[in-house]
Amino acid sequence: MSTDIDARSKKRAMLVFVGCCVMQAFGLGTVLNSSSAFFAIVPAAVGVDMGVFAMWITCYGIAALFGTFFAGILIPKFGAKIVISFDVVVTALCVVAFTFADATWTWQFMVIGAIMGLTGGMYFLYATPLLMGAWFGKKVLGRYLGIAQLMSGVGGALFPLVFTSLSTVMGWQSAYYLNAVLLLCILIFSLTVFCEDPAKIGLHAFGAEEDEMGESKSLPGVPLKFALPTLAFVLLFLGCTLSAFPGSFNSFVQANAVEVLGPEALIFSSTLMIALQVGYIIASLVGGILVDKIGVRWLTVILYAILIVCYISFSMASTEMALMVTAFFFGMNNAIVTISVPMLAREHFGMKAYDKILSYCMMGVGLCGSMGAPVIGIIFDMTKTYSGSFLVGAVIAAVAIVIILLSFVPAKKVKEAHWEA
Repeated sequence: MSTDIDARSKKRAMLVFVGCCVMQAFGLGTVLNSSSAFFAIVPAAVGVDMGVFAMWITCYGIAALFGTFFAGILIPKFGAKIVISFDVVVTALCVVAFTFADATWTWQFMVIGAIMGLTGGMYFLYATPLLMGAWFGKKVLGRYLGIAQLMSGVGGALFPLVFTSLSTVMGWQSAYYLNAVLLLCILIFSLTVFCEDPAKIGLHAFGAEEDEMGESKSLPGVPLKFALPTLAFVLLFLGCTLSAFPGSFNSFVQANAVEVLGPEALIFSSTLMIALQVGYIIASLVGGILVDKIGVRWLTVILYAILIVCYISFSMASTEMALMVTAFFFGMNNAIVTISVPMLAREHFGMKAYDKILSYCMMGVGLCGSMGAPVIGIIFDMTKTYSGSFLVGAVIAAVAIVIILLSFVPAKKVKEAHWEA
């Protein structure tokens, strides 16, 4: 009997894994990671200022803060199948709503962004680590989570070219329609195989140890009431919040290249985003394997070390080759949010309250992710160069890694005092 359950558990886990890959590539990979294609075309096509159009991104980030919070409540209560499927449909409708834009639109962009943030916040950032954490044991989770998360980078590298090409042939509205169709493909998996708790259907996590195979109420870890009011959680939350700041620079990599090399480097600057996404893909793949080998602590240290070097390099780079190499390695920082954050939450507090703790950590990620871009913009307006903002980023990265490393000390004490099998 146990052999049959093991086989069915592995099969279902693999289907969930494939579904998460699709969700990342066709969800986060198209809506956010491919937004540069729409930024380059839509404002001029409909006759609106870039600042007005860009407000949907800001509103998305703020709303995603609440989206991740509600995800931690709604998914355990109503199930991943219902919540994620509903969110996918709403997000697809929001994407289609962009096709009705005209020069009279102002606040509508913000409304669309806010709605997409509420729904996208639930499955762009939160659902994949939650589902993967439930369906894969600790000894294999890192490699599968890394592969699933890197698919958003694959989408971000592939679909900007697809959307741009389609827009030139059939009009920019057609790119939005294709985006909506790609989003709806997630329903194939969300309606059939997604489940936030294997025990609900008589299965267990693939590659799990014996203490990870019990009923959901007996999952090992620190109960929420003992985890939240601790220094360990406060430090973890702050570290996770600051970890989102580097991602804000992704939108300025091209602008920095133009500022350094001149307007004639506009075409070259677009290739930096491809290099950045390739760096993220490699970091996700290798990082997912490394976290199983050396642990999340050392993986996070390595990623932050690379990040700080890239910040310093960006502040001094003055040639195309230097910018290209730096962009490639800088893209690796995205793995901090997609791999380190969920693995740190699990490492510190286990699986008992993992869904809620991950939700709160992702709230911090959403908060800093929405506020980082204006800070960078203000620094540029004051200094007329991005070099200063990159050095500020290096300081914030150094502070973040210190906070994360410090969180391991009280986390060990919390586990010793309150860990339940």
